[in-house]
Amino acid sequence: MSKKSKVVSHSVEVRLDPTQASFTIPEVSRYTGLTHWQVRMSIWQGRLAALKVVKSLVILRTDVDNFLASLPAVEPNSADWLSKRNALRKAVSA
Repeated sequence: MSKKSKVVSHSVEVRLDPTQASFTIPEVSRYTGLTHWQVRMSIWQGRLAALKVVKSLVILRTDVDNFLASLPAVEPNSADWLSKRNALRKAVSA
């Protein structure tokens, strides 16, 4: 007899106030477009500052904006990059 796993989806609506000075993790996720795990990992790695208030984390809007500004720009793909990737794939499969 097999057990069926039950999938529970928690949908939380997060509204952001333009004058809001601080955020919770779900609010930072909504503001930045990152997942809550990406936000948590950035905090744990010391890349995003957070304040501990009792059992919750609070992130200042200025810290979120500075974090976003510090992220590296994505370089456009080039034919050189693609040829290197294809050569590596051929070498691995040979």
